[in-house]
Amino acid sequence: MDPDRVTPSDEVLDLIGIIAMHRQAMEHDSGSDTAPARGEALRKLNELLARERDALQSHGPGGRHSANVAAVMLELAKVRNSPEPSAARAGYSRRTQLALSQPGASRSFPRHKGRRTTGRGER
Repeated sequence: MDPDRVTPSDEVLDLIGIIAMHRQAMEHDSGSDTAPARGEALRKLNELLARERDALQSHGPGGRHSANVAAVMLELAKVRNSPEPSAARAGYSRRTQLALSQPGASRSFPRHKGRRTTGRGER
């Protein structure tokens, strides 16, 4: 087997997908508090990583276990580095509040005036 062409096993890819879907469902259900969902996903991914590293040590460097380890580590990095949705919303609302709280800031928003024809003068 060429080590560059080895892909993760279907079992590991399925487990990663199940963990990700469960995390997203928990985040959706909990609303703004995503910490428990992320914590559980990180715990499950770390358990899967430990299992795959043990399999890699027992079977040697050849085979799919190295690709499995790489796939789990990639998913761990995604979960760790994913932005907090509540932090992103707070940043947006903070910018909006700062823009509106400046003196002289226009508080009226332009209305949609519909489709306008171009090139016709007033009659």
